[in-house]
Amino acid sequence: MVLLSRIADPLTLQILCDALASREIVYRVENEGMNALMPLPGVMDARVLVVEREYEAALLVLRDLEKIRADEEGGGC
Repeated sequence: MVLLSRIADPLTLQILCDALASREIVYRVENEGMNALMPLPGVMDARVLVVEREYEAALLVLRDLEKIRADEEGGGC
């Protein structure tokens, strides 16, 4: 498996996992919930891993979610 992303925010993690699962992309989360025990940004982040053959598809999902989030934070009226 290869690393797709490191995520500290539990809500963002859940959204990404739901999106991957809905597309039947095989993934695994390591360190899930560890940030709550030891809130050390960058150290205890959850790590989302995907199977290598599905990395490109998973990366597209991640980029789409990041774009949606950026658009929402951009504050369109």
